[in-house]
Amino acid sequence: MNSEPTYVLNLHAIPMFLIGVTILGLGILVYRANRKSRAHRHFLFLCASSTLWLVGTSIGISTTSPSQALMWFKLDNVGVMYISVAFYAFSSEFLQRHRRHSIWIGYGIATLLAIVVLIRQDFVIGTNHYWWGYFPKYGPSSLPFFILFFSYMAAAFIDYLRAYRTITTPIKRQQVKFVHIAFGIAYLASIDFLPAFGYEIYPFGYCFVFLLAVVISVAILRYQLLDAALFASMSATYIPLIPFSFALISLADALNNLAPTTLASSLVVATVVFTVLYVTIQPRLQSALNKALFPGRYDAYNTLTRFSHTMAMNLNLANLQSEIVRTLQTVMRIDKISLFLLEKEQGHYALKASSGIDEAQINAVRLSNIEPFASFLFESNQPIVKEELEHGFWEHDRSLTETLLETLTKLDSEVCLPLVNKTRLIGFVNLGHKPSLAFYSQDELDLLRSLANSAAIALDNAMLYEDWKRSQLLVRRADRLRSLETIAGGFAHEIRNPLTSIKTFIQLAPSRRDDPEFMNSFGSVVTEDLARIERLIEEILDYARYMKPRFSLESLNEIVTACLHFIEIKATDLNVSIEKRLAESLPFTMVDRQQTKQVLMNLILNAMDAMKSSGGRLTVTTRQLTKLDGTRWIQVEMADTGCGIAPEDLPHIFDPFFTTKHESTEHEGTGLGLSIVHQILQEHSGTIEAQSAVGQGTVFTLTLPEKSGPVLVETPSGPMWQGTLLSFPHIPPLLRDRTGTYGP
Repeated sequence: MNSEPTYVLNLHAIPMFLIGVTILGLGILVYRANRKSRAHRHFLFLCASSTLWLVGTSIGISTTSPSQALMWFKLDNVGVMYISVAFYAFSSEFLQRHRRHSIWIGYGIATLLAIVVLIRQDFVIGTNHYWWGYFPKYGPSSLPFFILFFSYMAAAFIDYLRAYRTITTPIKRQQVKFVHIAFGIAYLASIDFLPAFGYEIYPFGYCFVFLLAVVISVAILRYQLLDAALFASMSATYIPLIPFSFALISLADALNNLAPTTLASSLVVATVVFTVLYVTIQPRLQSALNKALFPGRYDAYNTLTRFSHTMAMNLNLANLQSEIVRTLQTVMRIDKISLFLLEKEQGHYALKASSGIDEAQINAVRLSNIEPFASFLFESNQPIVKEELEHGFWEHDRSLTETLLETLTKLDSEVCLPLVNKTRLIGFVNLGHKPSLAFYSQDELDLLRSLANSAAIALDNAMLYEDWKRSQLLVRRADRLRSLETIAGGFAHEIRNPLTSIKTFIQLAPSRRDDPEFMNSFGSVVTEDLARIERLIEEILDYARYMKPRFSLESLNEIVTACLHFIEIKATDLNVSIEKRLAESLPFTMVDRQQTKQVLMNLILNAMDAMKSSGGRLTVTTRQLTKLDGTRWIQVEMADTGCGIAPEDLPHIFDPFFTTKHESTEHEGTGLGLSIVHQILQEHSGTIEAQSAVGQGTVFTLTLPEKSGPVLVETPSGPMWQGTLLSFPHIPPLLRDRTGTYGP
């Protein structure tokens, strides 16, 4: 005897059943994350109640017998009895209201109502039959349930409103806002009550409950309950699941005549294809939604990301410090921010840039690099949120936590970003409260951590560059002083004749003071000689005193002549003849006069050293040059007939500390002279080349652009000098970028 099957595969019930099972799995995951948390336990009970409701309803819809459907609908309403109470219990523990009496009273009433549902016939009085299947019909005994349901739901929402108004800490305030909005959306699941009163509306409220369970679970497990923006963007990315569910139902209905195996295979293939497509487009969808729903936050992320990439281009330490503070303050919209960097000599962290804080109060805080606060920042190497320390999110001993909180309070810091590079903490950034006590979301903290890593590298590079500039200043001064011995000999020779005429005038003046012709003629000579001595003193002082580059239109012929003038005495002593081949009508060019003198004196003295054993000839030539591209240049060629440079040494002569002068301690070279020459030429947008043959001599060729100074490049971080940087051996590679720009 054949009988009709009691249950059939109802495609309208499949999504409801699957989502019910998924919700239970999420509840278990949350519970396992922290079994001791009452809030987690109540959330598990909420998920279990929702699962009983959805699974019971889906099976009831799939039955073909009204009596069987009625039995399952009674069972699913047992789960419905506990949903509002479980929500209220979770909210009470989450808000730390600790209303255990009202919670247990609610669970007790829900249990009594569940018993009523099972044993009485006037709660679920029958079933309605709609196009999707059977659905329960409520009777008059359901009124106490609705009173319980809406009372506990209303009490929970009122608690959220009160908490949001009174809480003054950003994390808790944003968590309350998050859960409030999440449950408000899930409350739309109440639409499933309408079919129980005769309205033929498909019960799709499970979609809202599913969104709630997924987002809250992710927030608890991964983000410790984040802000509402995360909920909105994540929820929106799950919207495609709803049309897919209905599309799956329509596909199954269209293929209903196929064999069960074929039908199941088709549904599985469709699900796999959708999953692959969804996983592919979900990141792009969420990015697009973030841009549409939260343009301010999206723009802030992009701004910080771009800034983290451009920081490495800025080697101006003061400019970089102020840019970091300004950008963070603008993007994060905070009033108070401060940047501390390590003072290596003093061994403590000093305030370098700030906005909106009491600098006198902050400067009173002396933080050593060996204190627990600095060690904690270095070891954690991630943003430290003050409120998280207060709520015990960081597991440390009580004394350390109190020390950290005390320091953060003195620094007026809500979030502290460590700046760690390699093996040391070079500094940290303190951020104050966001507007309206807004919360620093996990995404923002992750972005700030990435920015802090980039800032640490950029600041470390800038500090290294500052150290390098200071060392270069000292080296240049030392290099100038090494030349002063030779210059002093020329200076003594130059002033001997003027001093002789002045001495003669002083000796003869008393006896011939009545001779107007003598006094007038000799007086004018003495005046000229004194002016000459004054000019010589000014020249030697200018040469010995290093100053920042000052570019002006100068005659290279005049500078060459002045340098050779000082060297004549030493050249005579070494039996070296000097030959000048200076081009007539040589145009002026933009150079720093004193730095150009330093270059020429360095090369001249090197040539003298190369010819000191047997004498020789130094030939200095100036010429004008037009290259193939039409640019006009001026060249200074300095050729000697000295010992020459070995072929294996020639490629290294501009390297720092490379020297071949090892004959004696007295004349041992430092290997920095030609490196400085190379640097100065590049700062003038020029070049220097060397040709040499052992035993025959060396030729240095200096090439400078005609009427051209250094190139001033405008960057987002401010102006920078740009040279050729074809090879810049004395600048560490870390301090150079791909465009060849470097600080002034």
